[in-house]
Amino acid sequence: MNSISHLEHHCFKPAFVSLKFAIALTMLFALTYQKVFAQGVVEPVQFNRKVWIEANDLGQYAAAATQWDAEVKRLSKTNNTDGGPDTVLCVGSSSFRLWDTIEVDMAPYKVLRRAYGGAKFCDTAIHLPELVYGLQYRAAIIFVANDISGSKSDKSPLEIQRLAELVIQKVQEQVPSAPVFVVAITPTPSRFEFWPSIQDANLSLQELSVRNRNVHFVKTEEQYLFNGEPRIELFQSDRLHQNERGYSLWASILKKSLKQHVPAITR
Repeated sequence: MNSISHLEHHCFKPAFVSLKFAIALTMLFALTYQKVFAQGVVEPVQFNRKVWIEANDLGQYAAAATQWDAEVKRLSKTNNTDGGPDTVLCVGSSSFRLWDTIEVDMAPYKVLRRAYGGAKFCDTAIHLPELVYGLQYRAAIIFVANDISGSKSDKSPLEIQRLAELVIQKVQEQVPSAPVFVVAITPTPSRFEFWPSIQDANLSLQELSVRNRNVHFVKTEEQYLFNGEPRIELFQSDRLHQNERGYSLWASILKKSLKQHVPAITR
């Protein structure tokens, strides 16, 4: 063997062995995943918040959204065991979180809440992928009502629409067959001075039901107004959150919309 052949023999043999090992390992993984796919068992890809935020221009809202990290983690830690094919998922803010009689009021629909106080579409869009990751549900109801409250951080109707569409997107990605119901922002006594802006936001949300498949807009304005003013008897003393009478009315509106697309499962 000449010096060049001798060098090739010693330098390239390990590389050749490594290449054979890599090919064998690849074949092993291919066979494994072929078996997994054949059985219909595919693990979902873990959500990467940083990538989601960057891809959807949510960076300006990221810092503020961290205040709900602990609550979102608490809510989502049982996603693998909660929900089911007969469950209606309720995503949103304190109107869902404070609804203590929701199981009774929404019967015979079985409901599951993924809601936290003060939620806005700007932070819900960030947290929603984690809130629904691994969940199963038959339909989803979205109610977020804090993006217009008279503060400097209020969003334009178009921005609310963009953020809401991201929320809808993730809800539908998790369970593509599930109808999504976007509930109109309620005319409340405490925020009624901003009602014209809220009406514009509601119109922008309604447009989503036109251009997105299996999305439905739930109107509530007529039932919550009397002579052009909010019905105070439907709200708590803070004039923002609903009382028992308000929730009873809300439940009837939501169930009426659900029944048109999602027949109740009775046992």
